[in-house]
Formats: sequence, structure tokens, C-alpha cells
Amino acid sequence: MSDQITLVNMDAAWRRVLLLVPAALVCFGAWMALRWLAGDTMATYPTNEEVARLAERLAPDDPQTHFTAGVFARNDFTQDGLHETVTEFERAVALSPRDYRLWMELGRAREQAGDKEGGEFALRRAVALAPNYVLPRWYLGNLLLRAGQDAEAFTELRRAAESDREMRGAIFASVWSIYGGDVARVTTAVGDKPAVRAELVAYLVGQKRTDDALRLWSSLSPQDKHTQAEAGDALAHGLLAEQRYAAALEVARSIAPEDVTAQPGQITNSGFEQEIKGPGKDQFGWSVTPVAQAQTGIDPRTAHGGTRSLRISFNAPSSITFANVSQLVVVEPGARYHLDFFVRTDSLKTASSLVVNVRSGAKDGRGLASSAPAPNGTSDWQQVALDFTVPTDADGVVITLSRQACVEGACPIFGKIWYDDFNLQRAGAEQQQQKQRDARASAGAGVVGDARQPAR
Repeated sequence: MSDQITLVNMDAAWRRVLLLVPAALVCFGAWMALRWLAGDTMATYPTNEEVARLAERLAPDDPQTHFTAGVFARNDFTQDGLHETVTEFERAVALSPRDYRLWMELGRAREQAGDKEGGEFALRRAVALAPNYVLPRWYLGNLLLRAGQDAEAFTELRRAAESDREMRGAIFASVWSIYGGDVARVTTAVGDKPAVRAELVAYLVGQKRTDDALRLWSSLSPQDKHTQAEAGDALAHGLLAEQRYAAALEVARSIAPEDVTAQPGQITNSGFEQEIKGPGKDQFGWSVTPVAQAQTGIDPRTAHGGTRSLRISFNAPSSITFANVSQLVVVEPGARYHLDFFVRTDSLKTASSLVVNVRSGAKDGRGLASSAPAPNGTSDWQQVALDFTVPTDADGVVITLSRQACVEGACPIFGKIWYDDFNLQRAGAEQQQQKQRDARASAGAGVVGDARQPAR
């Protein structure tokens, strides 16, 4: 083999033209690519309709440019604008037939333009392309609702609600509006998934339909209630806002029975043996709000019963208002109760001491009873008792450790006060319990007597 050099004579004109063709094709391709890139960029970030139209001219085969032109046409809010929107979206779909977003917008545009059948077809195509996405089903469901196809519409809306929690509020609002607030039909429409029904509970609370929310909550299983604690918490707060304390306590206990230890007719953490949660953390336990010049906390070294008590240390040279220790207790409306507790003081000096007040949990919040004030000076544990009758329109009372109103300008308070062993009993309960014990004892005695009869 030997190296060879081939010389081509380019003097002929046709040969020179032949060399220019590839260069021209490259330049043309580069120009078209630049046009497309410029058009696509302008369509993606349009500043006005003129820019969108220019982008469409630069890149007529780009679906994005037709989509953007259609969006601007839709802003015209005229029939001609709607028809132009449909035309542009159809061009975009033809160029990118696998893009569910284009089909979805085409379906919406067709319905707005009066073509419901064409809109339904496009939205069904969008759902087929993206079966796990929420928006196509949401738009299709709403179109079917407007077309009177309720059963199929709610099938789509139910699937949308099950897929995306963020969409549930809008779905509930839509169904609520269609059915005029008929909770039974709304509940049927949204389906039986526990998560969706729990969200509907919260929605009903927002609509001030707490009775309906409570019935729906009761239909959930204990495990579902525990899992859907957020909705249950919303229901409990809604019931509390309506002063329906017994129902609120039942809901709270169904969410976390191991955490909510409150019982109707009983003081929770009556001897302060457990820690007190922060403000707002325990709706049915002791609530302590910090206040300047009064330190409130658990004393692990001083107690009347058990090992701990509640201690309040005052160091206030001027007047302070104190009513920051309280507990909400569920009680029976119209019943009479007896409350007693123990109090101890150390170097207490004040003209306005602390008392234990009981007020109604109803809207008026009227006072029901007030104890004798804690004694000044130093005193050992003393039992204090008071009786009160619950109003017939209340199923809860609030027990508060509060300071008496000051009767003079400067009203200092110094020293320490301890509280322990709060006990609440319904009046007559002890006598009833004794009768039951006597009855059991008598029944037992009769059985023994019968057993001995044959031996005589």
C-alpha cells in the first residue's frame, strides 16, 4: 500500500454549489432550532398577548406556543375568545397527544364554549392518560355533575378525594352545594374511606353541623378514630366551643383513651401525682397559665395524701390578679355535687387570699359556689368543702383557684399555699353506694342462712 493524494478540480461551478448545500442546510437547521428555542422560551414566560403571538409564529410546531396563545384568548371572556381558545388547545393536543394537561385544558375550554360532549371526551382522555392524578378526575366529576350524571360524577370525585387530601375541601364544598347540605347524600357521595370521612367530619364542624359530624365520627371504628386524630380533635374543639362537654370528652377519649384519663363527675389528677401539661394541652385536666410574681408547680416533698401537691409561691408587693389554675369537669345537668379539698399555708400575708370557685360551663359562666379563703399565716393541712347545683343547661363546670377581689388600692400578697386531694362527689352518691353495699351484704347473709337450713 502507498499513500495517495487525490486532487479534485473545483473550477466547475456546479461543484462549488454542491459544497454550499451542506453549509446552507446546517445554517437553516441552526436558524430553525433558534427560532423554536426562542418561541418556546417566549411561550413559557410570556409577558403579554403580543409576545405569545410572536412565539406562535416563531415555533408553530411547538404545542406550548399554541397552549399559551389559547390561555391569552381565554382571558378575552367573549364567545369568540372561547372558540379561539378551543382552536389553539386543539392544535396543541394534535402536536402532543400524550400530554394529559393539554387534554384537560381542552376539555374545560370546550365545556365553557358550550360543547359539553366534546369537553367530556377530552377530560376522559386526560383521565385515561393520567389515572392517578387528581385534577383530571376533579374536572371530569364537576362536568358530569353539571350534566346531571350524579352517580358517575361522584365516582370520579370520590377517587379524587381518596388520592389527594388537599383537594377534599373543594370536593366537599362542591358536593355540599349540589345537595344543599344534605349530609346523608354528601356522605354517600364522598365514599366510605376512613380518611375521607374523617376529613368530612372536620368539614362539617366548619359548617357548624356538629351533630352530623358527631354521628359520622361515631360510624368510624376505634382504630380509625385513633388514626384520624386530627379530625377528632377538630370535632372535640367544636363541641367545646358549643359547651357540649360530655360529648367533647367522649370524642377526646375515643382518639387516645390511654392519654385522656378524665372521667365524668371526677377531678382529673386530683392529688397532683401526675405532671400538669402545658396550657391548652389537656382540655379536661388541670390548666396552669404562668403569671408574674406567682410561681405555680408540683411540690414533690409536701403532700396531704400520696407524695405530691400543688404549690403556689407569691411574692407580689403590689396588686396582682390570680385565676390561672383551673379544670373543666364533666357533670350531670341539674345534679347537686359536693367538692372538698385540702389546703396548707406558709407565711401567707395578704388581705385578699385564694379561694376555690365553681362556675357553670354554660355560656353565661355564672358562679355556683365559692370556698372559704385560704388562711393567713402558717397552717397545717385543712379540709375545705362546698356544695353546688349544676344548672340544667350545663353539663360541665369549671373549678378555678383564684384570688379574692382586692378591696384597696395596694393589695400585696406574700407566702406559699399548697392544695391537694380534690374530691368531687355527686350528692347522695355515698348514701347510694352504702345502700348497695348493705343490699349485697343482706343478699349474702340470706344465701348463707339457706345453706345452713338442711343442717338443722
